[in-house]
Amino acid sequence: MLKNYLKIAFRNLGRNKLLSFVNISSLAIGLACVLLIILFVKDEWSFDKFNTKGENIFRLVKTITDTTGKETRMGNTGLPHGPVFASEIAAIESYCRINGWDMTVKKGNEGTESKVLFADPSIFNIFSIEVQQGNVAELLKGRNSVVITETAAKKYFGNDNAVGKTIDIEVDQAFEPFMVTGVVKTPPLNASVSFDMLIPFERHNPTNAAELNEKMNNWGNSYLNTFFLLRKDADVKATEKKLWQVYLNHNGEKWAKFQQLNGKTKLQFGLQPFFEMHLDKNFFASNGLSNWSDATYSYILSGLAILILLIAGINFINISLAISLNRSKEIGVRKVSGSTRVQVITQFLSESFVVTVIAFAFAIVLVVLLLPLFNNITHRQFSIVYLLQPYTVFLFIVLIFLVALLAGFYPAFIASGFKPVKVLYNRFKLPGNNMLGKSLVVLQFIIAVVLVISTIIFNRQFNYISTADLGYNPQNMIHLQFPWDKAAALKQFKLTVANDPAIAAIGTKSGDRNRTTFEINGRQTDWVYYENIDDDYLKMLQIPVVKGRYLSYANVADTVSNCMVNETFVNKYLDKSKDPIGQIISQGENKMFVSGVVKDYHTTDFKEKIEPVYFKLDKQGDVLNTYIKYLPGKEKAAVAAIAKAYKAVVPYATLEYNFFQDWLMIRYEQDKQWKKIIAFAAFIAVLIAAMGLFALSTLSVQQRIKEIGIRKVLGASVTNIATIVSKDFLKLVCIAFIIASPIAWWVMNKWLQDFAYRINITWGIFALAAVAAFSIALVTVGFQSIKAALMNPVKSLQSE
Repeated sequence: MLKNYLKIAFRNLGRNKLLSFVNISSLAIGLACVLLIILFVKDEWSFDKFNTKGENIFRLVKTITDTTGKETRMGNTGLPHGPVFASEIAAIESYCRINGWDMTVKKGNEGTESKVLFADPSIFNIFSIEVQQGNVAELLKGRNSVVITETAAKKYFGNDNAVGKTIDIEVDQAFEPFMVTGVVKTPPLNASVSFDMLIPFERHNPTNAAELNEKMNNWGNSYLNTFFLLRKDADVKATEKKLWQVYLNHNGEKWAKFQQLNGKTKLQFGLQPFFEMHLDKNFFASNGLSNWSDATYSYILSGLAILILLIAGINFINISLAISLNRSKEIGVRKVSGSTRVQVITQFLSESFVVTVIAFAFAIVLVVLLLPLFNNITHRQFSIVYLLQPYTVFLFIVLIFLVALLAGFYPAFIASGFKPVKVLYNRFKLPGNNMLGKSLVVLQFIIAVVLVISTIIFNRQFNYISTADLGYNPQNMIHLQFPWDKAAALKQFKLTVANDPAIAAIGTKSGDRNRTTFEINGRQTDWVYYENIDDDYLKMLQIPVVKGRYLSYANVADTVSNCMVNETFVNKYLDKSKDPIGQIISQGENKMFVSGVVKDYHTTDFKEKIEPVYFKLDKQGDVLNTYIKYLPGKEKAAVAAIAKAYKAVVPYATLEYNFFQDWLMIRYEQDKQWKKIIAFAAFIAVLIAAMGLFALSTLSVQQRIKEIGIRKVLGASVTNIATIVSKDFLKLVCIAFIIASPIAWWVMNKWLQDFAYRINITWGIFALAAVAAFSIALVTVGFQSIKAALMNPVKSLQSE
């Protein structure tokens, strides 16, 4: 019986080639999107799950609440937290401190960048790191030992045994030889603790005993990650409560003084579960750990997968109904010959299963073809191997059966209910004028139109961001992050580059988003952005001075007691009844006098309003953010000059630079990803919806074949008939657009609320989406309408 069902299924696919192609194609596209999204979501939620002790690993985090109630959540802690908490709280079995960044590793006469982490030896006990070569007990013993991954071993030593060999790593501004004491398996891509090399954490500490003691007593610094391995029977909440008391025992006096200066600021320590870290946007992973993500992305992508599969399923239903009408006589004959309704349903469900399996096979092919594009959009490195894991294969089998059952049941139910007398005399029509099929097409276009409008708004907002006035001139500029601890080299680099004829100016400043507090007129400020700058930075950006003057190294007072602020700083904190020039800004014992006020400009992204900013001349050499303005038309010459000067002062470091406007857009990297994803989803949704409209128009023409023939006999033109057939579908698209517009407005208005500076959602956006939707509908339906209008009325009016 089953063999007979399958034989009939393949025979009917051959008889209805066009509809079968549309059916399989739309379902394959939908399933391919679902498979790709499953890859992403599975990877997100399986992050770090390979760690066998992961349930008992926690990261130490802290939350600072200022007097206004604003919370600052930090995933970073300092040197004393790990060893002190672990020694005084019995529930903590072990601790590990981790910090690191990309460091230069010398290979012959060339330097390459490798991710190097400072780590305590306990890292091998806490995390699941597979040691392939070396004695576990001896790893990271000795200040100049290094453990490398198998990938790094292959890169630097080829097929030779790496253990016992030395490798030169640039630490503390100089290359030092490190002996390889072990080789470990390269961490998987979904690992938060990811690295190329590990070196002892003691290399992070000062060698001077007095300096080390001072750092061990500094409970306020935050520059590394501290992990705890709790005992299996530990009470996490009770352990968290003990952290505060231990802190007070060691730093209570300093904390009380801090509160006197900063009001009743609150500090709370917490334990962040390791398995939750990757998807916890509150305490982001930094300082050597892989980037954090957001669980919201997984939910949104899962929703998109369901919507796309829903659109494809709707096509399946409508096309199956269209095909069932062509087979009405076959079904009538079957029922007259004794077939039961269950047998007819079984036949249709078996055909549904065949179509789904074929579509799934094509979906796998599409996934393989689209994987490079998907990896580019999601910034991942997925492989087709991910689809072949047992859990994933089981999930796909379940998906095939669900799609075949859910999409195939309604057409099977309707077809099994055909009355033999009516179908054999061509008197059968779908119940309710096929309102379900039409409603499903409306739903398809609602989803498609929402995604199209969203894509338009995404593009408009990003166009606004890239062209809006920033308050300075970003044209013809390059951004370069100079290597850490290279102040002397940077000074020489600036002198060399500034003398090149292609270079107009060069300026430097400290890292972004530095914050501190000040005291002004006896009042404590909130956390305020501050910038350490050189005296060329503001002038190079062409930021106007509205009061006073720029700072200059030539003026000794500017390096000691003078500062600059922006207009917002003046409006929020300074005495507006007086001239801002000369007003005092205090920080502890230090008093700074305002010597200049610059016009407001965007120091951060467009998601934040322009905040108060405080500027002072750098004296410590930490202004490593380098901005280079080149002359118009001298781009290639400028890049060559920069590369040559860079190679001369840091010969082994890798030059990484961005043209300034590209660098600004890096801040919106996640939003740019979503723009690509939504645009891709919109394209797929529109494509599948158009296929669905094609299927429904086919069904409609088949049901109205005699009506069209009669109209032609009575003199109706091709245009008249095409208009009559098309207008019903344009009504459906119109209904979809009316419903979709407010939904899209609400969704995108919520997204735009993240931006302090944004576009307005105007009627023109909806007009553009309407033109796109109706154009697609006209092209899709017009084909079937004209085809029906050109049919020979003699054939359509034949009665058997």
